[in-house]
Amino acid sequence: MMSFQYAIFASLTWNVTPIVVLENNWPVRCGIHYYDNIKNVSLKLEKFVKNTAVLTSMTLEVPGNYINSASLKTRTVNTATLFQGPVKNDKNFYVEQNLEQSDQGGLLLFEVANFGGELVYKINQKQIRVKLPERLSRNITGAYLNCAGDLIRPDNGLSLYGNTEK
Repeated sequence: MMSFQYAIFASLTWNVTPIVVLENNWPVRCGIHYYDNIKNVSLKLEKFVKNTAVLTSMTLEVPGNYINSASLKTRTVNTATLFQGPVKNDKNFYVEQNLEQSDQGGLLLFEVANFGGELVYKINQKQIRVKLPERLSRNITGAYLNCAGDLIRPDNGLSLYGNTEK
């Protein structure tokens, strides 16, 4: 259980913004971006359509550092078990997975937005644990939810239901 004081500190150190990327006025990428100005850490949790699958991704960047591993733990979700095989990259740690069949992608974003989570990552074999803020503001969660809902609408040409005319 996270202490009240630690929860307040987590909410003060992180800047959190919604991710809404549009192409031709249609959402193609939706998510939440956490950025810690003090530790210079960037975490993005995103959903996007690739072919006919809605993928969920996690990107962690700590400029100037190679990240050996990273995971995010929420109340019931641990990305270490959901995401397999990070994409090797010197600039960031990146994983993606189709989690829609198990609803884990939506649950991950729901839980982190409402209850926070713990980000665990390794740089040069040193394990670092940081808490993410809980209870994100409605302007962040609302923008994400609106984008994610439109992302898979049947009339969106990128939707799961095949390409349809706009």
